Amino acid sequence: MFVSSILRRQQQQQNRRLLQKCFFSNNSKTMNRQKLRLFDKVLIANRGEIACRIIRTCQALEIPTVAVYSEADVGSLHVQMADESYLIGTGPSASDSYLLQDDILDLCLSRLCQSSSGGSSSSNSRIAIHPGYGFLSENADFAQAVQASDDNGSITFIGPPPKAIEVMGSKSLSKQLMQDAGVPTTPGYHGTNQDSQYLFEQARDVVGFPVLIKAVSGGGGKGMRLVWKEGDF
Repeated sequence: MFVSSILRRQQQQQNRRLLQKCFFSNNSKTMNRQKLRLFDKVLIANRGEIACRIIRTCQALEIPTVAVYSEADVGSLHVQMADESYLIGTGPSASDSYLLQDDILDLCLSRLCQSSSGGSSSSNSRIAIHPGYGFLSENADFAQAVQASDDNGSITFIGPPPKAIEVMGSKSLSKQLMQDAGVPTTPGYHGTNQDSQYLFEQARDVVGFPVLIKAVSGGGGKGMRLVWKEGDF
């Protein structure tokens, strides 16, 4: 365990040096490093291990971090690691805390932007929201709201553009997009005709068994069914 912790610490230090080398010149002074910094603060709209990983990366890049947390996570590691932390909602479920889009945006606009710019909302403070994975990371409306929330462009959504999130949220749209771009895809049917007999004919005559049936949206593999032969369709 002791050797393992030393090796892990050495690896973390090496990763920190590599990240800093990518973003900062070796001889730059503190002022220059401040100018080269991508953001003044990064708010992580998530919890647990993913939030901790983002915070560690920001620390390596010398970017201050902001954590949000529910009452259930008040003592969590990501709250302790961040430079600032704010209670977001009071409920134990994510829908009552980490998924409160308006509250997260309001926190950025009313507190973070002004504190980074000395109290002036018109200053060029640069706040970023990192959604991690899950929660708001695949929410196109939230990404769009971040873009539209501030006329000064001082808040950045770290992630794909809203249109990409919207398209990738639908398995049929995303697959069609890849096919239109000439990207090889697994043979299958993802059209609008969802008649049972028509789907059976597609599976039998076009795709061929076995086939995998899955919902056009959702995640985690919920509802997937493997069909080995015609009689089980």
